[in-house]
Amino acid sequence: MQRFVSLVLGPETSSLSGAEYERAAAAYLDTVSACFGRINLDTARITLSKILFTLAQIDRSRQGAQGKAATPLETAATLVEDINSYSTARIGDPDFDRRLAAYGRLNEELWNNAELLDANAWTPILHNLTYFTQDQDELSIRSNAAFGLTRFITRVSQAYQADKESVETQQLGRRLIGIVVPAIKYALASKEETVRNEFIAILRKVVRECAEHFDQLRDLTVLEDGDEEANFFYNIVHIQLHRRMRAVRRFRALIANSTNAAATTNSEDLVMDVDDENGADHSDEEDIEIADPNANDGKSKQGKAKAAIDVLNPLNFDTQGMSPISPANIRTIFMPLLENWALADNSTVIHDLANEAISTIGAIGAVLPWSQYNSAIRRYVDLMKKSPPLEKRLTRLILALLDNFHFDLRSVDVDHLGRMIKQQLPGEAAPESSPTAADNEDEINDAVAIKRAALDSKNAHDSSILDSVVNHLLPMLKKKVTDGDEKSVALRAPVAMAIVRVMTALPAKTMNAQLPGVLTTICNMLRARSQVARNATRDTLIRIAKFLGAPYFGFLVKELSASLTRDAQKHVLAYTIYTLLKEMKGQVSVGDLDYTLDLIVSILMQDIFGKTAVDKDAEEWTTKMREAKVHHGPDCFEILASITAFENVRPMLAPLRDILSETDTPKRTKAVDNVLRHISVGLNRNKTYNSKSVLVFSYNIINQYLAISTKSAKDTVQNQQAAEQKSRLRPTVEDGATVYVKRKDALVKRDYLQANAHRFVQFGLDVVHHGLRRSRFDVDDAEVLGMIDPFVDLAGNGLYSRYNSIISTCCKIWAILVRLPLPSVPAGIPVVIRRLFAIFRQASSTDSDMIQSCFKLLASLLRSKSAEKLMEDYKPIELLPETSESRDGTTSKGKKNGQTQKKHVSRNALLDENQLRDLIDFIRPDIEEPERQGTAFSLIRAILTRRMIVDSLYTLLDTIRELMITAQASNVREMCRLTWFQFLMDYPLGEKRLANAMSFIMQNATSYEFESGRTSALEVMGVIIDRFVDDIFLPTSAEPFLLGLVLIIAKDESAKCREMASHLLPVLIRRFDHQRLARVWILLDQWSAGISNSSKKDFASDDPRAIAEDRVQRLKMRELGRAALQCYGIIIEPLGEKFAKRLPQFLSTIDTALSVSLRAWKEAEMQINAGNNGDAIEDLEKTAAQLHSGDSSHESALAYWETAYMAMNAFGKLCKALPQLMFGSDGQSRIWLLAVRHLTHPHAWVRLSAARLFGTYASNADPSWALAAAAAYSELDESADSEAPAEWDVQEYTGAPKNVLMPPRLLRTIVHSFTVQLGSRYLSEELGNQVVKNLYFVARCFLAWVPQSVIEGGEDADNGSGDSDSASEDEDDEADKKGMIPKEHSLLWLVKRVSAIGRTELIRGRGLASRRTYCFRWFAAIVSSLPPTLLARAEYLTPMVAILYRTANDEQMPMYPLVLPNGQTKEPAEQLAEIKALANDVIKLAQNRIGVTTFTTVLNRVQSDVQGRRYDRREKRKVLAVADPGLHALKKHKKHVSYKRNVKERNSEAARKKIRYVVKKAPNGGMS
Repeated sequence: MQRFVSLVLGPETSSLSGAEYERAAAAYLDTVSACFGRINLDTARITLSKILFTLAQIDRSRQGAQGKAATPLETAATLVEDINSYSTARIGDPDFDRRLAAYGRLNEELWNNAELLDANAWTPILHNLTYFTQDQDELSIRSNAAFGLTRFITRVSQAYQADKESVETQQLGRRLIGIVVPAIKYALASKEETVRNEFIAILRKVVRECAEHFDQLRDLTVLEDGDEEANFFYNIVHIQLHRRMRAVRRFRALIANSTNAAATTNSEDLVMDVDDENGADHSDEEDIEIADPNANDGKSKQGKAKAAIDVLNPLNFDTQGMSPISPANIRTIFMPLLENWALADNSTVIHDLANEAISTIGAIGAVLPWSQYNSAIRRYVDLMKKSPPLEKRLTRLILALLDNFHFDLRSVDVDHLGRMIKQQLPGEAAPESSPTAADNEDEINDAVAIKRAALDSKNAHDSSILDSVVNHLLPMLKKKVTDGDEKSVALRAPVAMAIVRVMTALPAKTMNAQLPGVLTTICNMLRARSQVARNATRDTLIRIAKFLGAPYFGFLVKELSASLTRDAQKHVLAYTIYTLLKEMKGQVSVGDLDYTLDLIVSILMQDIFGKTAVDKDAEEWTTKMREAKVHHGPDCFEILASITAFENVRPMLAPLRDILSETDTPKRTKAVDNVLRHISVGLNRNKTYNSKSVLVFSYNIINQYLAISTKSAKDTVQNQQAAEQKSRLRPTVEDGATVYVKRKDALVKRDYLQANAHRFVQFGLDVVHHGLRRSRFDVDDAEVLGMIDPFVDLAGNGLYSRYNSIISTCCKIWAILVRLPLPSVPAGIPVVIRRLFAIFRQASSTDSDMIQSCFKLLASLLRSKSAEKLMEDYKPIELLPETSESRDGTTSKGKKNGQTQKKHVSRNALLDENQLRDLIDFIRPDIEEPERQGTAFSLIRAILTRRMIVDSLYTLLDTIRELMITAQASNVREMCRLTWFQFLMDYPLGEKRLANAMSFIMQNATSYEFESGRTSALEVMGVIIDRFVDDIFLPTSAEPFLLGLVLIIAKDESAKCREMASHLLPVLIRRFDHQRLARVWILLDQWSAGISNSSKKDFASDDPRAIAEDRVQRLKMRELGRAALQCYGIIIEPLGEKFAKRLPQFLSTIDTALSVSLRAWKEAEMQINAGNNGDAIEDLEKTAAQLHSGDSSHESALAYWETAYMAMNAFGKLCKALPQLMFGSDGQSRIWLLAVRHLTHPHAWVRLSAARLFGTYASNADPSWALAAAAAYSELDESADSEAPAEWDVQEYTGAPKNVLMPPRLLRTIVHSFTVQLGSRYLSEELGNQVVKNLYFVARCFLAWVPQSVIEGGEDADNGSGDSDSASEDEDDEADKKGMIPKEHSLLWLVKRVSAIGRTELIRGRGLASRRTYCFRWFAAIVSSLPPTLLARAEYLTPMVAILYRTANDEQMPMYPLVLPNGQTKEPAEQLAEIKALANDVIKLAQNRIGVTTFTTVLNRVQSDVQGRRYDRREKRKVLAVADPGLHALKKHKKHVSYKRNVKERNSEAARKKIRYVVKKAPNGGMS
């Protein structure tokens, strides 16, 4: 090829000239360049580079270029040769140095130089860039190639902005459209996510900078939003799944909104002709039953159909061309991208994203032209045959496209054979019409001809679409529905819905001919035995019914009743009717289904009272059918009542009346009651509910059947006839024998309506009750209130009924009526109360529904405004103190007062003393019964509201007070608290009784056995603290409450109780005056002294008992000190500025606590190290994680961990509440130094508290303070020789208080402490995040010490090589210990330390990722904040990139799942995917910050180093295998043993979580 090119194009051998040569050279260049984008073989690419170089030389000779300056094509050939270069040291390995140098030259020097690279020279370069951008293995190559493409895009944009008419600009534009854009479209169909993401970013660059210059790309600008939250290209490649899903949804909304805006709103066009008698032949199909045109108050059929269609989502027509994005771009760019998610393999599919992609592809179908739309459907159908595992998702894709069928074929004229009929235009002369005037005839004929041509073209197009749909698409879909067994019904049934939707776009005659067959087929599919098949078919039938609307509902019901006729199928029929009604009730108007009411009612009556009901109720009936196990007949009646016109309700009641007339068996009458109850509920949900009509209907029903039910049995005609016949057949004395005739007409059938008439009375009352309870009656209308008022007497008379159900309903009605302004209510209240007490005295117990309803009614009566008016003159006489303390009234004085009070109570109260006492006796047992407690407490609170007093009421409230603590149910304790507190606030209490009540609350809050009782007492304490006035509360209860709350905070085992007490204590402290606060400070000082006293070591005794007593005494003092610190932390915030007066004592307490804790910890640590000559940190951390009682050195170190924890928390609250006091004195400086010493405390809580405290300091400090601290606190002073202080000593700080933690040596010590925290195996997520924040602040402080010359790139930051190997870090650690690290290098030292933590976990962590997660988060923060010039230095970037690169390419999964704090489990594969994604994000962030070229240079260095080490290790193993085979075999054996151990551990962990089913042998040898 190379020689052939020389022969054809060489100036010496070529016979071409002029334009021919130009065309041939361009053709050869394009051909060779295109091969670079497709060929993968390395030798072939090298050959192509040589051919390109030959073309460049020919071009140079043709141009006659002189000198050493290279032509643009030569420059391109050199770049292409370097980009495709391979290493000479290792066969097959790319020469990264040469390639990256070429990319650097292109991206930094040549890309914007038109003299060095013209449009022709860009051709081979672009093909190479698009090829290497698809390299998924090498990040550096892929990033540089993608960056090169973005450089070219920028070049094109600049060229168009400078001179868009120039030849060079036009050629560049053609390269962009002809090479880059097709490569983008090709790559978006790639299976590799990294490749797709790179090209999506390139596409975003093209759209943002060049779309305005090209018509092919201009429509994509609607997706490019300045806000990244709404930008499609940014979010579609986001690491977070929900961001990608949101981008897909927004794209779908963009398409859907355009189609919805274009949808026609003429609903008459959407109404389908369902009764066309002159249309298609219906000889083989049954006519579809439609609604009666005169039904529903004369509404027309079209009106009802229109109302139903408006609710649905019909097909949108005329949407083609309405999309803001062209169909070509949708088909070539977005559909391949979405198909990658929708049709991903089962092993890699993300189901949520796949569902969004399928829905979006369906929405795209609404804007595609017919050719593309039909092609997509056919392609998915063909793919379904080739990929059976994807059948389900492919079926959903096809259905989504068919749901957006947008080709309106309804106007196509077809005859009975389906042939299109030619249409006649207006103005076109008919055969029999006369011609127009001669002067206008030619013009009219020309216009008609043009319109005829356009109409013929449109009709031909519609006709071809109709032919394809009717003859190909629909038969294929019908075959899909009918072919297959029951197992595939779940996939086949939804296709029927698509068929129906497509049919609505066909001509009416075609639809009416084919639709009944589809509906009949889907109804017949309900005969399947498989439950899954029936469920899928039923769901499809529901969708069809909702889509077609009410006019077709009757036909569906008729087809269902004809298809499902057998016994078992009738269960399916009834259940299907229920589901259809349930789904249709929200879409039909009231009265739309009245035309098929009789058929539905007959089916439901058969299900409730026929053989179907007998089968369901039979004990021996066993079936697995879901439909046969449920009773939804009454629910159907409820739905029917809610959507049936009110005047058509009586036909539903007629069959029930017939049943009640025929039988009085309890089973059937109970079923009738259930149906009537559901009908009453449905009537109240009817949208056409009319108050006056319902009241008249209910009143008539109640009166009519109340008269029948109260009529004497002798008055009925049927019974008179029966008595007459019985007397006629009675034998006389003369008769020797009696003959009983068994003829049917000789015996009169008995009528049971009188015995069952009260059930209709109950029905009428239920209708009224539901209307009142749901506020369906317009009580603001005086006329309606006048119609409700007669029900007062009617419901009152019902209380005298002999049926408990009627009494209960009347009580419920009266409880509502008493709240309405009805004139009959006040006079009826005393009568109702007397009747209620008569019912109470007749009842044997209170557990019946009737008695509970009576209790509720009585409570409502006592609370009503009418009762308030009746008792407005009642004022109870307060009991004397002696009488209030006496519960039985034994003293003469008490009896006298009691008699006086009784008179007053009896005269004006609704209840006299005897009634009140009896009522309390009635309800006393109910307060301990869970089923009746609510009613009992409601009645008691109603009595308390009226402040009626009787001696037994106090006894009852004492019982409630006990129950407030001891009850197990939380709602019961809540009701008891409300009731008792109401009594406490409204009723007279003596001092002794009030003191007893407060003592009862306090004792139970502190010492009750169960947590529920203590929390209930604390709830009451909170209300008392908040509601009691100071004159009553402070003298008697303030200080006892304080001591009790402190005791709870210090000693209670329940975290909830401690939290509640911690919330109550500030509220209590706010109510204290100065005198009481002084007593609080005295108590806190006494308790705080216990911290130092407990640490004294002046006790010397050998007596074990004395030693034990001393230990107990020290423990008590330590607990008192801890309680004092807790109280300080709680009361700082409510006191605010008032607490500043106590600051010295508080700081002294904090200092003492932290000093004691530090000394105890360090002394114990020294003892442990002296004993085992090892590091005690790991042992102490393990002990801290598993604390237990004892007296070992480990526990001595942890004895004061709670004290230190509380002290730092209290100081932290001071800093947050009063930040101006953070650095006020030397005392604060010492506390800060003590706090940072606790960063490495063995207990995790203390570490977390210390880290939080440092975070508080960091949030109030400025990193620039580090400069002043470094100047005032020199390194020489830090490293001066002096006597080494003790481990627990803290040196005095003499500098500015705010700079206490800023000295360089101290900051590096703090960094060391944070790295120890990160290295702990007990690191929690909260502590890890806090450490990341703290290290970020320290890094900002270290950045302040970096010289400006280093930041600007003028000097080296480190004299070393900048590598991050372990030897270099060991040297840095040793230098840090000696104080030899200059402060200018502290930031670099910090970067290496954090990188070392991540690398250590990667090497030794067996796949763990928790530490690396926090390291990478810190990397992200540093990369975002450091100046790019400093970050670009290799010594800073290399340590971070090394661990990031190794993690991004790591395949070692963790050994065990990770259990999150919320209880969820993260599997090893998920952990590995997350840490790799985080590493890639940080890499991308660093790349964006410093530039692709600089970053890839560092990355290449890291890659080369990693590959070199791997190669060296491989070579050493080979040499070892030859030099020492025994050692080589031993190492292989160790590796194999380690592998087997890991596999065994992984398998044992999986077996531990596996659910096992054990089959035990029965005693007789069988299996059980």
